[in-house]
Amino acid sequence: MHINELHDYSGSDADEAVAKSFLSEDRKKAIKAEVGNIIDEELDQMEDYARDHISSVAASRAYKFLERVLAGDNDAGMTLLGDANGSGRYKTNDGEPWASVIHGTVFETGGIKLRRQIVEAHADLIESERIKDLESIVEGLTNQVNKLERDLREARERLR
Repeated sequence: MHINELHDYSGSDADEAVAKSFLSEDRKKAIKAEVGNIIDEELDQMEDYARDHISSVAASRAYKFLERVLAGDNDAGMTLLGDANGSGRYKTNDGEPWASVIHGTVFETGGIKLRRQIVEAHADLIESERIKDLESIVEGLTNQVNKLERDLREARERLR
């Protein structure tokens, strides 16, 4: 609301002097310094809480995502467990299966290990993916054994 009498700023010289003394250069500097200190304190506090906030948000998102997976959301499950076309089961661009025995143990990629660990809790979601994993393992190990047998046969022929 606008009331002319209340918004009349044409005051006396005394009023102007009081206003100028209130807004003296020293006073302006003091106010700016105090406001600067308040801003610095708030920024420091924001930095302190930012890490906690980011961690809290990340944990909340992870929890909600895991809830979706465990509730049977197939899209969320496939996002977590790997691609639907099976390219994660191969390590080379030429399409060779990744599976091999290293020091007597079948090597597992991270995705395959995760699927193996979750399969009991979520069999209906990943059963077909696990079957594809195992088929890929069999194919890779068969290729490895065939190569070893071929190398052994060739070595025996050279020694004759």
